[in-house]
Amino acid sequence: MEIKNILLASFAMASIAVNAQEETIKASELPAPAVEFLSTNFKDNAVKHVIKDSDKKKITFEVTLADGTEVEFSQKGKWKEVDGKKKAIPTAYIPQTILDYIKTNYPKEQITHIDKGHRDYDVDLSNGLDLEFDLGGKFLRIDK
Repeated sequence: MEIKNILLASFAMASIAVNAQEETIKASELPAPAVEFLSTNFKDNAVKHVIKDSDKKKITFEVTLADGTEVEFSQKGKWKEVDGKKKAIPTAYIPQTILDYIKTNYPKEQITHIDKGHRDYDVDLSNGLDLEFDLGGKFLRIDK
């Protein structure tokens, strides 16, 4: 029975891999809002490479910058995630209520990662804390 489950899981993963396609594209091929976001927030951090990830339901763009920072964009070019790889990231695009909360409660910490989901923001700080906020910027909890 266990071997059967392993084979079924392997087949399902192979099917998903066949439906997804990744291709390297030029930064100039990103949607205009993504280009604008990068030029505004990362003007001194060159684009190293861009991956266009397509599957049957959606397209995303994964950008790696010269310093290793990774930025993910939706099909329309809206940012979804910024990962500084444990380094501080720019914050001008982050809702002010989130910035104010962090400044008040964690004044010595920097934001190293942010992920904007359908229902919330997930924010990682330089001290390792993972904070959750609703889309309005209201603090929800420390995620462990």
